[in-house]
Amino acid sequence: MTTSAFSPDQPDVPVMLGPQHLDEVMTFLSRDIVRNMFMLSWADNYGIAAPGQPDLFHFGGLHHGNRLTAVSLVITGRLVLIESDDAVATSRLAQWYRRSRFQFEHIVSAREVVTPFWQSYGDADRFATARLDRFQELYVMERRSWLGLLPTRTDHVPTALQLANTDDIESVFLASARMHEEETLEDPLQRDAGHFRRHVLHRIETDRTWVWFNEHRRLMFKADVSAQSRYGAQVSGVYTPPLVRGQGIATRAMVDMCDALFKRGFPRIVLYVNDDNVAARRVYEKVGFTFHCPYETVFIAEET
Repeated sequence: MTTSAFSPDQPDVPVMLGPQHLDEVMTFLSRDIVRNMFMLSWADNYGIAAPGQPDLFHFGGLHHGNRLTAVSLVITGRLVLIESDDAVATSRLAQWYRRSRFQFEHIVSAREVVTPFWQSYGDADRFATARLDRFQELYVMERRSWLGLLPTRTDHVPTALQLANTDDIESVFLASARMHEEETLEDPLQRDAGHFRRHVLHRIETDRTWVWFNEHRRLMFKADVSAQSRYGAQVSGVYTPPLVRGQGIATRAMVDMCDALFKRGFPRIVLYVNDDNVAARRVYEKVGFTFHCPYETVFIAEET
């Protein structure tokens, strides 16, 4: 981060942003499209605020003078993403949400903003506690790089990858639950199986879940698109069953998924992975993804 532009006596206070701030927010976030893919796609698809539904989502912002210095996206009051110029701006944004008694469940973004946000939001006198703090790595594949790799893929064996349909819900639902538990150490079926099922079904119905079944209708691979817009696509929820891991399944499927997404016109694909997941990182690098920046997700414990 840059050296802070703030001084202790400057009364900069975050505010909820409105439609009049859209261009300013897009310009601010576009300084690093890759690490802000989710927020850019959300604003591009849904705008800065939900008309008549402030609890659905909002963008928050902090200005220093006439210059925007920090932006947040809060979805259903539970998930927050952040981009910021420096640690002081990040801290003020976090303290604002803390004073407003927001009870987040997930904080996710580039590590250089998540760490100071969490320190100001949750760590100080234990306003909230982390159930799990995942250090991750953000990867990107640009379309031009993909096109350059195509001539080298002469030995690629295509898969039967396709978009999931509602008939696939049971297999996708179970695979999504297993993947979620592996990544977050929390079983979503124990917490709220109905909500989780609706979430999985929504992604299927909006053509954002890709699956590969073998000839015996056994699921070999599943992945989701968590964000998509003119800025690119963000892939998440990548899963292969344990019994078929280490056989090149994920690499083959990811090649086909990237090809399909680029053929749809997306200029880039981003994803993030736990930094201790060496096998997954090896797959993405083999496909052609390159490291962009450290990422982080803080899973916050429920109040007791």
